[in-house]
Amino acid sequence: MQTKTSRSCAPRERRNWLADSVTSHRETLDLPFRPEDLFDLAADVGRYPEFVTWIQSLRIISEQEEPGRMRSRAEATVGFKGFHETFVTDVEAREPELAIDVGLVRGPFRKLSNTWRFTPSATGSRVEFTIQFEFRNFLLQALADANKSYAIRRVIDAFVAEAGRRYPRIVAPA
Repeated sequence: MQTKTSRSCAPRERRNWLADSVTSHRETLDLPFRPEDLFDLAADVGRYPEFVTWIQSLRIISEQEEPGRMRSRAEATVGFKGFHETFVTDVEAREPELAIDVGLVRGPFRKLSNTWRFTPSATGSRVEFTIQFEFRNFLLQALADANKSYAIRRVIDAFVAEAGRRYPRIVAPA
């Protein structure tokens, strides 16, 4: 027996939830610190566990220094709301450009990349931070999406607070 379908019932478009799950964020900050100091802080990934509370451990697997350029591979374990994940990234810090690029090697992500750019400004530095990530696990991705703004704000606030502890503030001209 053949079933009949009303003409008004058009076939539903199937949505690929995984294809839509890359989370992106871009943040621009004006901070009262020298761009070189902020670059040094962000490039010193081995010290992240000292001030970014979610990083439970970080191990530098390899480092390669060239004039004006540092490449490192780091394994980090992070924890948030009962979840713990370990991942490995490659970090390239280019001092002449005051630029840092981070890319995924392996871990629970399908995609992970972030960049830091530091430029001088009238009040100190303009910092541009971007991040894109996509977890392989749908539940982790949903948790990350639900807490994205909070998590990114906490990490950025940790960097700004650490810069305040390490470096003198630039006083803007009156």
